Amino acid sequence: KETRRPDTYIDEPYRHLRLLRRRLPDPLWSQIRLEAEHALTLEPDAGPQLYQHVLRQPSLMDALASIISHEIETELMPATALRTLVLDQLRLGDDKNIHLDVVASVNRSPSEDSTALNALLFHQGLHCLVCYRVAHRLWQAGRTGLAYYMQSTVSSHYAADIHPACEMKGGIYLSVGGGVVIGETARVGRGVTILQGVTLGGTGKEVGDRHPKVEDGVLLHPGATVLGNIRVGKGAVVTAKSIVTKEVPDLARVSGVPAKVRSYRELWLKGYDEDARQNTWKEESDLFNSDLDCVMGGLSEDYLSELEALVKMETCIDAGDGDCWNTVTDILNSDSQ
Repeated sequence: KETRRPDTYIDEPYRHLRLLRRRLPDPLWSQIRLEAEHALTLEPDAGPQLYQHVLRQPSLMDALASIISHEIETELMPATALRTLVLDQLRLGDDKNIHLDVVASVNRSPSEDSTALNALLFHQGLHCLVCYRVAHRLWQAGRTGLAYYMQSTVSSHYAADIHPACEMKGGIYLSVGGGVVIGETARVGRGVTILQGVTLGGTGKEVGDRHPKVEDGVLLHPGATVLGNIRVGKGAVVTAKSIVTKEVPDLARVSGVPAKVRSYRELWLKGYDEDARQNTWKEESDLFNSDLDCVMGGLSEDYLSELEALVKMETCIDAGDGDCWNTVTDILNSDSQ
């Protein structure tokens, strides 16, 4: 008899893990709710939108699911079905990555009035990333038809063609204004900034693993093109309209057609860590310009560390370790007493 893959939103033990996650005090979600309440005093006519998508929602993931499902709904897939699909497919690891994506969308936005609420409601790059993460989970589950449907729908709504099989970590800032293309075997590390018009594609002469591997903290300026199975090193910068066909060293600035190394960045690596809240490379001049990072970063450390512990439990349960499931049950039982 064929066994059905557990639904992460409704089936045990994933349901219990999500219950534990919802008990964690999320400072980012608290900040967004405060901003929504303040926005209501300034613009009462925004009440229906704010109540439906923010104030009535129990968590950041529920809010994003509500917003995105109404943005990309079609006759074949109404908003209610999309919302259920999003919440069903996203795992706790995705929750952490999306949390970092939201913070990146605030900190790296060039707008002076950038807020977490505005990023949640209006940043299409963030919405596109959430849709990609849903499609990626569908792809991993073997539901490739629905994954392709999500990719196609997202492409038509956000002008970004991201293959559901590619791998993208957390803390990514994505600007989709001029179209973005990311190929099937591409990998994108933590804290990467991808601006409009970027292409991570193949040369057309390779098969199999044929797309770029972008390491942590890379900055891809508008119109940058990276072709082939090549590595773009940590903290590297690819300037606008450059075409990269050869490996880029760590911290290098490359430009031109074809791109060549022009200089190297001098960075402060203070606070940079694989498991840090932001996972971004910051130049010295930027260290004093991220107010939300300073305030929210300190408040979020405990939340992210506790969430990471739940992510490890989820991974352990996926591997079939019964001890992890017993641990989750014990925690829930002790909390209910």
